[in-house]
Amino acid sequence: MSDMPDYVRAVYTSVKNTWQDAENLDDTYGYTSYIWIPEETFKVDVMKLWVFSEKFRAYSKAALAGGGQTKTSTTATPSHTHDVAIGTKTSVAGGAHSHTVTGATSSAETAAHTHDVAIGTKTSVAGGAHRHMMFLYVDSSPGGYAALNMRCRDVNLSEMRIDVTQQYARDTYTYQTVADHAHDVAIGTVTSASGGASHSHTVTGQTAESVTDHTHDVVIGTVTSASGAGAHSHDVTIDNHTHGIDFGIYVEDITGRTLSAVLYDPAGNVLKDFGVILTGEDSDTLDLSAYFETLQYGMYRVVLSASGRLRARLVFYELCKMYAQW
Repeated sequence: MSDMPDYVRAVYTSVKNTWQDAENLDDTYGYTSYIWIPEETFKVDVMKLWVFSEKFRAYSKAALAGGGQTKTSTTATPSHTHDVAIGTKTSVAGGAHSHTVTGATSSAETAAHTHDVAIGTKTSVAGGAHRHMMFLYVDSSPGGYAALNMRCRDVNLSEMRIDVTQQYARDTYTYQTVADHAHDVAIGTVTSASGGASHSHTVTGQTAESVTDHTHDVVIGTVTSASGAGAHSHDVTIDNHTHGIDFGIYVEDITGRTLSAVLYDPAGNVLKDFGVILTGEDSDTLDLSAYFETLQYGMYRVVLSASGRLRARLVFYELCKMYAQW
């Protein structure tokens, strides 16, 4: 009852009130609407609530594009270095390929194998000075001369014969030793002997044919990136910046989403849990009059919850008797 003073003469007058509100809600954030019953209220005759579930509604679609930027972790030129760990690199299936090798020496324990050696100039080593045999002593001949087989020709390519007295007949060599010099030698395929040809090679150039799948032990130090370097990542810092808003009205279909309602009295007690009252876009009317027969002054609450985003609209109608005083 009212706390109005005893000396005030009062009568009752009927009052009608209507109001509405609307709000978006989802699984996490519900919505609460309030009904205020002041002390001047004598009786609530009618309290109705129309509830509408509508499409979720927003007033901006997205942030405008722009503002993005990339800053590399170095302020120097785009070229930079990476420290790469030592490891073994294995060619994949179908990885037959060739190599360019410069100054690489194989193990001294090379097994028996063959070499294709190109034509080139071979220079005798130090101490290679020597002489050549010119005439071969055959036997004695009548008249005290020895016949020597000639192994040379004159400038006209005619054979020549030289007779030497028997006293001096013997194999004949050049008079002077030939100094160190070089010969052009054509060499075919040389095959090393089995078990005794262990040696090493220094190779320059590119292998003549593809090598089958195999592995390489690779020692890599600091690698400097170049144009077209392999994919890799960097720490990137993006400065603080802003985005504009692409204004516009956005609505979202709410098919299958539900809306539930609970009524609380001013003390926080549940007067009625209505459960799910709407599914999808729909509307319903809740008659709350019975819950105001035992009148309490203060703030009643209607708490809404939803499964998914949607928009709830509430329209209240109240008919009550109020104290009037003069």
